[in-house]
Amino acid sequence: MEGEYKAADDPARCVEACRDEILAEFESALLTAGNAAFTASQARHQALLTAQYILEDVAATLRAGKVQVSNLYKHHAREVGNARAAGGVHPAASLEAGSLFFGTAVAHLARRIAADFDSPAEVLALAVTGMEESLSRRVREASESYHGFLLNQVHQAQEDERRRIARELHDRIGHGISVAHQQLALSEVYHATDPARALAKIAIVQQAVQEIMENLRQITSELHPAASVGSLEKSLLAFLETVDEDRICIGLDVNGDESWAEPRCIDEAFLIIREAARNALTHAEAAALFIRVDIAPHALIASVQDDGRGFDPASAREHGGVGLASMRERATLLGGRVAISSEPRGGCLVELFIPLKRQSDGPDGG
Repeated sequence: MEGEYKAADDPARCVEACRDEILAEFESALLTAGNAAFTASQARHQALLTAQYILEDVAATLRAGKVQVSNLYKHHAREVGNARAAGGVHPAASLEAGSLFFGTAVAHLARRIAADFDSPAEVLALAVTGMEESLSRRVREASESYHGFLLNQVHQAQEDERRRIARELHDRIGHGISVAHQQLALSEVYHATDPARALAKIAIVQQAVQEIMENLRQITSELHPAASVGSLEKSLLAFLETVDEDRICIGLDVNGDESWAEPRCIDEAFLIIREAARNALTHAEAAALFIRVDIAPHALIASVQDDGRGFDPASAREHGGVGLASMRERATLLGGRVAISSEPRGGCLVELFIPLKRQSDGPDGG
């Protein structure tokens, strides 16, 4: 009989005999559970591939009569951990997938071994021990890789933020200090020969110091992300109230329901829009500035347009223009993008697009 052949000559064949059934039922279980390892195609492929590798380890264990785990498990498990971290698959989904596979595989192997072996308990115990060892090693390795990937992401984000802050300090604070220092030096030069001109230089110094203080306040305020801006419209209005409306005409139009966007999205959108507006107010020499925000269930779309002197966006990108890189980075982290349209003496248009995650549909949802 076929069972007698397997038991006597190749106990691993009981694994091969039910391999396809195990994989099919495992995939079905992932679907039924709504596991993230099924909804993401790459994660589903890796989950099924991991299941195949574990079954191969179980077969090798039965052949050898002792636990056997392929030396290649680390490489594949690291790929799984990195991919799931990059794809946003939570570790809980991986643990659930492992549990579903273990239960499915043990049930099928128990039935097969009981039919093929005279002493099924010992064979099943060895198969389960090999499966548990293979699975647990892969889970540990994937978990370490997952957390390592996230730590690298955090480190990169910190490096990016340090570079952004360095740019802000150099372009805003450093420039102001340089201006103040130069004007103080000129004031000393004119102090004896032209007191009126010396006083004018002191007035410029005072103005530069005030700008430095304001820029420093704005920079430090961005270092406190824990406090949500709350209402985007109210926050933008509060920011615009600090602007001297005698020198520029400002318009603000916010449409849609802000509850469609997550608080983090609202926070980041505010910082991007504020930076775009602040750049226009500081550098554009514009007579008019208009901000528009449209919030729909699928996206937050905003624009900041001025009629100022404009600039060459390519040149600004190449030389690290003030705040432009920061705006792009913030949008990218949300899966969005920032587009800048401008030309010398032609004003500037900054457009922001952030896709919004649809709220989970309830029982009656569409």
